[in-house]
Amino acid sequence: MEWNSKQFEGESKDDEGCTSKNEIKISAHVIGFGCPATLSQSLSLATKSFITSIVADADFIPRMSGASLVNLLLDVKKFDYRSQAERDVKQALRELQSRFMGTPEDPSLPGKRPKSKLAFEIDGDDIQTVMKYVHRGLEKVASPSLMEKSTKEPLNDGIQNDTKEDGGEVEKMEPVLFPPGECIHFYRDGSGISGTYVPCNFFNEIDVARTMIEDHLISSGYRKIFLNLMRDFHKDDHFSFESKSIGK
Repeated sequence: MEWNSKQFEGESKDDEGCTSKNEIKISAHVIGFGCPATLSQSLSLATKSFITSIVADADFIPRMSGASLVNLLLDVKKFDYRSQAERDVKQALRELQSRFMGTPEDPSLPGKRPKSKLAFEIDGDDIQTVMKYVHRGLEKVASPSLMEKSTKEPLNDGIQNDTKEDGGEVEKMEPVLFPPGECIHFYRDGSGISGTYVPCNFFNEIDVARTMIEDHLISSGYRKIFLNLMRDFHKDDHFSFESKSIGK
């Protein structure tokens, strides 16, 4: 760990009344968890020798600034969710069909479906009929005409449309604020917890994830991530910080 040292000059008098200059050395190093985006990139780089910022996975606070919030709103408004919504509904209907009706591919049902326990049956034509209604409904609630309204006319959600008065689209903003110092990012890699050094501008956009708020908290975020990291390191699924402190 590197330390930042600054010298301060002071004066003191000895027993004979003579004045002498003293040099006072002060060393400080800060480790922050979930630090907000407060410094420009150049200032953040200038503090790397005495500030370390730890960021847990999708923690949104180190990524949040005026520019990143505006960019997030633009991305959300432009995101076309209709195809994914139709896919999810279709998958749900297929799941209902397989659970209550069985499928011809079932080896225990050679060439025929089991007798339904329900008062109705679900076949492929029924699914297609439902999907037509779903498609029409999504087209109605996500009409492209909403995106063509003037910026002076608020949408139903109170958010202004992302078009300028001259008809051009609002461009994304360039983030100028980042977390300070040396940044270490701990993240879930699918099988455990990994960590790596990253530049401060790595956190230039908000990562929309299910855990983006939980990751900023101590109990559900940083403590849990470090606990899983230490369990992987010690190869002990029962490792706990409390047991180690008691053992000492």
